Amino acid sequence: MCRWLGVSRSGFYEWRDRPVSATADRRTRLKTMIREIFAANHETYGYRRVHAVLARSGEAAYRPSRCGP
Repeated sequence: MCRWLGVSRSGFYEWRDRPVSATADRRTRLKTMIREIFAANHETYGYRRVHAVLARSGEAAYRPSRCGP
């Protein structure tokens, strides 16, 4: 498989055993919170209301790495 992917075995195992990054962990947490908010409000909230609920709870739900408006 490593030969097919064009990577070394040691590189593959290093990648596989790498801990989850802080960004990936935050995205997973945020995704769970969004699903809970959406379900708790009878699946009627759109992104603006979900964002408002997250902002009131103190969770920053914007993408600071994004460029532009």
